[in-house]
Amino acid sequence: MSVNLTQPIPTPKTAWDWNTLLSYPIIENMEPMVALSYHPQIITRPQYAIQGLSGALFEIYGRQGLQERLAAAAQLLPAGHRFVVFDAWRSISTQMALFNSLSRRIATNHPDWSEDQITQQTLKTVAAVSRDPKRPSPHNTGGSIDLTIVDEHGVLLEMLSPYDDFDETARTNYFEIKADLTEREISARDHRRLLYNIMTTVGFTNYDEEWWHYDFGNQNWAWKSGHEAATYGATQPVFPWTQILD
Repeated sequence: MSVNLTQPIPTPKTAWDWNTLLSYPIIENMEPMVALSYHPQIITRPQYAIQGLSGALFEIYGRQGLQERLAAAAQLLPAGHRFVVFDAWRSISTQMALFNSLSRRIATNHPDWSEDQITQQTLKTVAAVSRDPKRPSPHNTGGSIDLTIVDEHGVLLEMLSPYDDFDETARTNYFEIKADLTEREISARDHRRLLYNIMTTVGFTNYDEEWWHYDFGNQNWAWKSGHEAATYGATQPVFPWTQILD
């Protein structure tokens, strides 16, 4: 496949609108959940399990369709490079822990903000906790993935904004619109372009506020890609001897 992996990241045509995208219907295709670690070009580093967050697992799971497209995306990586996956499917309890933790951090950093301002800022990084089957949290569908790339030496490509950063520099196209870039910023811009072009080429869509977050099959993806409905609703991994309660 011949792909231009250096194309600029486009400016979103429409501002991100949670209410609109969560109104999209879900026609569940019942795809199974699969582990994402069984691929030579994919490294999994389950950040929330490492940090001890409630409900987080030490294996990262996603829908089968997501895994297939991720494997296809890996074939487009430069020689010796690999994906590093931080998170995909997320339990409701983990989603709640993340939302509450970030809300507290924002409230501490902005003591003069109203509760609504804190909530709206939190929602830019962590989706609302939901048990509504018609409006599931994106990661709870198994159709969202957070990832980056390491080079042939195992070094993370410079993005100039760490994973889970909630500063404006985390916006995917931040360095496309910033003037007078430094050499490091140009490098970060080019690395974001590499990730973006690889992922969108195989069918993923990107969440505008986070350079690391991509979707397939869920309501984020349906709205961003122009599909009439999502194919992934809320789900969970199935284990033979235990059950995940949420």
